[in-house]
Amino acid sequence: MNTGSLITATPAHQRWHDLELGMFFHFDIPVYKPGWDWRSWKDLPDPNLYQPEELDTDQWMEAARAMGARYAIFVAKHCSGFCQWQTDIYPYGVKQSSWRGGQGDVVADFVQSCRKYDILPGLYASVSANGYLGVDNPGLVNRGKGGTAAEQAEYVRICEQMATELWSRYGDLFEIWFDGSAIPVDEGGPDLVPILERHQPNAIAFQGPRARRI
Repeated sequence: MNTGSLITATPAHQRWHDLELGMFFHFDIPVYKPGWDWRSWKDLPDPNLYQPEELDTDQWMEAARAMGARYAIFVAKHCSGFCQWQTDIYPYGVKQSSWRGGQGDVVADFVQSCRKYDILPGLYASVSANGYLGVDNPGLVNRGKGGTAAEQAEYVRICEQMATELWSRYGDLFEIWFDGSAIPVDEGGPDLVPILERHQPNAIAFQGPRARRI
């Protein structure tokens, strides 16, 4: 066997392995509209439905620590397209909700609680689907069918801005979740690797951007 061809874990991967247990938090606006399917492409939940008045991210971390978790992942934006941090990339998120006077930032709360309880924070940053923008797997406009170059380029711009905001505002992140991967740049996907390397060079990635298909 040619041992020179073996792939070994990076220090970051080894650290992830050694931590053994993490916790995943998925909380999104569909909680307030039971039965709603984002792939219906209609009847999006009104942002004002989002009213987590008893939100307590410290309690989340107490639960995580009690089960022995040493890192945690929060879904900042899932398939609904609802943004749970302060952003102007498009008008669908906590900024458009009356909750906390439109000033809420669950990502900031989550990261702050992680640090308070000595749990490493990570963020889920999916770009493969977005119900608000009519995007579906593998990350194409027009419900996954693709559209004009201009339409796709605008979605790419939004994805890159989303990644820049999430990866640059909240300090070091332990892990980045893409979920569903990201299509290659030359197939119409966002150029995420340089953004990740610039802002979160030490983070590990789950289902990161795919290489170009051959």
